[in-house]
Amino acid sequence: MTDPAEVLVVIPAHNEEPSVSRCVHQVVAAIGRARSRGVVGRATVAVVAHRCTDRTALLAERALAAHPVHGVVIPDTDSTTVAEVRRRGVAAALAEVADPARTWLFNTDADSLVPPDWLTATLSAMRAEDAVAAAGLVEVVGWRAPASARRAYHGLIEAGLHPWGHDHVYGANLAVRLDAYLAVGGFPVRDHGEDHGLIARLRDAGYRVATPRAPRVRTSGRTTGRCPDGLGALLGRLASQP
Repeated sequence: MTDPAEVLVVIPAHNEEPSVSRCVHQVVAAIGRARSRGVVGRATVAVVAHRCTDRTALLAERALAAHPVHGVVIPDTDSTTVAEVRRRGVAAALAEVADPARTWLFNTDADSLVPPDWLTATLSAMRAEDAVAAAGLVEVVGWRAPASARRAYHGLIEAGLHPWGHDHVYGANLAVRLDAYLAVGGFPVRDHGEDHGLIARLRDAGYRVATPRAPRVRTSGRTTGRCPDGLGALLGRLASQP
């Protein structure tokens, strides 16, 4: 049997008061399931409260304190991109990591809900393909858009699906072994697309990336996204097309 892995989960959060508590609870539930199956041992959850002007940090602290995990809320007033926020979360938690080669970095977003098998199924998918990373899919929820926009979005997703996986990358459902993450320099600092950039860096360095269709993370269908050219912006453009 494989020794239990260490896990670090990083969650960027900018004014996510309505959703951050449930996000943390779902992440901890996934950790609990993985622990019960002997898949995961030590786990750290790092919420990066980026320029928050609401109770996001307080609610994240309360949610973490209610569970038997090592949790930390990191205030961030300096970062200007989501890439920097994600990098800060990783850097702040590195002191808790004993062995980067046995530690898996999982990334999601504070407006997202991970399924109970998020860790177990994703780790299984990576090990089955001898991969150091997994780019998973998301399910958009709460998107108010006309049928034409929904068809257009569905077409974009379907075009990237293949029998062996898919071409999509989402920061809300992304995992990578920590030593590989560090070896390629982590998330590239850019205005948007840091998730795609990390996967590109890994592939360019010769690392294998799994692209499982499951598990899927439920993510907000809001069109006022935190990233100027992220998923929310895409949903907004599709919804506004005649």
